[in-house]
Amino acid sequence: MLPSTVLVPRRRVMTGAAATAAGLTTGGLLRPSTVLADVRARAGVGDPAERAAAAVDPSVKQVPLRGVDPDGASRLPARDLDGVGVLSPVVSSPGFAAVGITWAPGSTVDGREFFVRTQTGSTWSDWQPMTVDPGHGPSSGSVDAQTAMPGTDPVIVGDVDAVQVKVTGAAQRVPSALTLSVIDPGEPVAVQRLAEASEPDYDSVEDKHSTSPRPRIRSRKQWGANESMRDGFAGYGKIRAGFVHHTVNANNYSRSDVPAIIRGIYAYHTQSQGWSDIGYNFLVDRFGRIWEGRWGGIARPVIGAHTYGYNEKSFAMAAIGNFQTVRPRPAVLRAYARVFSWKLGRNHLNARGRTTIDGRHMRTISGHRDVGSTACPGGYLYARLGRIRRRARKLQLRS
Repeated sequence: MLPSTVLVPRRRVMTGAAATAAGLTTGGLLRPSTVLADVRARAGVGDPAERAAAAVDPSVKQVPLRGVDPDGASRLPARDLDGVGVLSPVVSSPGFAAVGITWAPGSTVDGREFFVRTQTGSTWSDWQPMTVDPGHGPSSGSVDAQTAMPGTDPVIVGDVDAVQVKVTGAAQRVPSALTLSVIDPGEPVAVQRLAEASEPDYDSVEDKHSTSPRPRIRSRKQWGANESMRDGFAGYGKIRAGFVHHTVNANNYSRSDVPAIIRGIYAYHTQSQGWSDIGYNFLVDRFGRIWEGRWGGIARPVIGAHTYGYNEKSFAMAAIGNFQTVRPRPAVLRAYARVFSWKLGRNHLNARGRTTIDGRHMRTISGHRDVGSTACPGGYLYARLGRIRRRARKLQLRS
């Protein structure tokens, strides 16, 4: 068992071919065991009946990728076939889709690149790269890692008519269990209205345990989380740092799109990659609205699956978008400062200070790339970490 970790029993997750063979849909998993009732109450997540009323069932379609598909290949210009080792069939009518590709643990994807394109009406988009970041995931030896499937980061492709992926690379051997997941997060009008019109479930309040007030945070209920999709609860650790991430996907989304985007990420993490819950503790949209991520209590040191090797001693917030290509809005930076000043303050940490985790020295507010070989959280957001630290520290001193 990892140090500083409190574990609650979990159920076994069926993923990939096993889940398909069993006929499980996203909504078909058993609800969390009643042994979690006390944990729910202590975490302050509300009444189960109230959560169920707002829950949304995404649908997850899984398509095995077994080599070049003749029908799919015939639809592509010859120039697009250079170096293609695997090409998926076209998956039609996905709705507001999120997509990702997974493969069996131990399979090598070295030298391969993954791409997706979409069709709207009769027009196909350009090929868009899909990011492979092993650092986005559960730490080795954790409860989450027991059922984890490696894969690309999820890509939000939006409201489209069809999707197709291709995998390039010189290697001839197709990675085992290579599978495309296409996720339709559902269209719950009630949840969209709840997220857009209502005040955040967690209002801004003074926190006697922190040097900063708790910021306004929209709850899991407000993005339509179906709590039956998560597999129990992974546990609590000890916070020594906070990590800044981005989700590496769409930038030009509307306010009403955000709940569906988060549900798509949640469904991919739990149903395709076999994690116990969404990987991030918090998310922030481009409008500066903060959203609750992983279940377990926003004030508590919930172990996520976001920064490989550091999950048990940190928390993370992901900005929804690709900040390798666009600059974060000031509202996003202010949201980071509010969350990090509060969470670090609860753990007696200076937002402009330094910390040590397992012998590695780092800033208490760090970017994912500070501890891994990754572009995350994108060059433009990473360049603003100093501003986030200064603003967060001012909030700590103001209280």
